[in-house]
Amino acid sequence: MKRKTAIKLGILLSGVFAIPALMGNTIPKTNNKQPNCGYIKMDWGKIELYIFTDGHLLLENPQPTFAPQIDSATFNSELQKLHLGNKEIDMAINVMVIKTKDKTILIDSGMGNHFGGSQGWLLENLQNAGISANSVTDILITHAHRDHIGGLVNKDNAIVYPNAHYYMAKAEYDFWMSENPDFSKSKLTEQQQKGAIAFTKKVLNLTKDKLNLFTPGDTLFSIINTELAAGHTPGHTIYTISSEGKSIKNIVDVFHSPLLITNPEWGIEFDVDFEQGIKTRTKVLEDCYANKRLIMSSHLPWPGLGYIDKRDKYYWVPLYYSTPNEIKL
Repeated sequence: MKRKTAIKLGILLSGVFAIPALMGNTIPKTNNKQPNCGYIKMDWGKIELYIFTDGHLLLENPQPTFAPQIDSATFNSELQKLHLGNKEIDMAINVMVIKTKDKTILIDSGMGNHFGGSQGWLLENLQNAGISANSVTDILITHAHRDHIGGLVNKDNAIVYPNAHYYMAKAEYDFWMSENPDFSKSKLTEQQQKGAIAFTKKVLNLTKDKLNLFTPGDTLFSIINTELAAGHTPGHTIYTISSEGKSIKNIVDVFHSPLLITNPEWGIEFDVDFEQGIKTRTKVLEDCYANKRLIMSSHLPWPGLGYIDKRDKYYWVPLYYSTPNEIKL
């Protein structure tokens, strides 16, 4: 295992986890070769960005996973007010890919095929876009919950992306690989904790020989800024991808639903540090609103692209586009 800081292009380079409307001068362009919704492509300066779906996760009984300290009447009323359904929450699993001249970089790998047929769609959708598993050169792990690292290995514990190198924040790796990861500030049950730890240790052990550790704040591949967003996990990392004056912030699991954008203080049980998760969520929301950042989220409704706006409360504004699958910004 290698410790790398300020990794540059040319040098070196789980937890578990439908449609847009907005702002900006987007010029939609139809991709006639693949008219499905399995992926979206964006030209981003000298690089190409893709968003892929790995499927979705339906929580038919979302409390107490979401808003564990809020009464059910208030919770259900807010779901209906935000047009999020009736007593259930369906979460997308969105995955970003970055293509440079000589790199194909995957940010997380989705859930994989371990837990049911409503997830594990990423590989097929990569193939639809002409990207093979063998062509993936690098995988950035935002955090080690199963819906972000499950796709790294298959049911036979074989590596899915055999030619890839892996990158993860050192604090994240140290937390999960410690003898007794500290969940004392979490609201997960002991059984949930044990299941998460066992699965994560298995995957990280299978990939550790090609794993590089960084410190949030480091720059990867000269185009990706890393930023600590602790709370969800100790090393939970968000990535900002920049090229020729354009930038997009992948906020990962800072908020899993528009419900937590409007009510960031309600919290979610998946956070290893529940109170720190609330603080980080509020901080990131204000930054994205104040700086009018285009963001991508792992679990907001497909494809998870949009903006944060604010009236009396924050709210989600999906990116407007008219046709699949190619967006020009």
